[in-house]
Amino acid sequence: MTREEKEKQVAWLREQFQGVRALYLAENQGLTVSQMNAVRSELRSRGVSFKVLKNTLVRLAYKGTDVAVLEQDVAGPRAAAWTHTDENVRVMAKVLVDFAKANPKFRLVRGILNGKIVQPQELDVLSKLPSREELLARLLGTMKAPVNAFVNVLAAVPRSFLYALKAIEEQKGAAAEPASD
Repeated sequence: MTREEKEKQVAWLREQFQGVRALYLAENQGLTVSQMNAVRSELRSRGVSFKVLKNTLVRLAYKGTDVAVLEQDVAGPRAAAWTHTDENVRVMAKVLVDFAKANPKFRLVRGILNGKIVQPQELDVLSKLPSREELLARLLGTMKAPVNAFVNVLAAVPRSFLYALKAIEEQKGAAAEPASD
């Protein structure tokens, strides 16, 4: 790679690392090309960037970005997955954790989430969280439950009254039938 190409690569990486919501590093030593392509295509299809890193270039690109705290973790064969949107953070965590479980040679190292360091155990917890839509639906259901209960209580009084009137009507109707025979 020429010096000019390296400078372009560093500039591109620095641009990618600016304003990143989440970035996670993984050790990828011993994985086949097809395995790496599988995780790469899975992440890309979900809107997450994934790249095998050249450590020297990454260390240069990290400077002055939110991900600079991970500089010490860039040693050996590393790959990085990152996203700029909050919606993709959980999806990224799920794909990485599932891939790591299926491929023991793919070891999760560390990452950042909104500027805070995230350990592999925390990424595992994040991957198990329900989606945003599911959480909103649960919240709406929780907010709606007291209103539904209140409406049912208010409707119970007239309903009970109508049942009582219906029972009285049936009782009078049953008493009047034998007299007419």
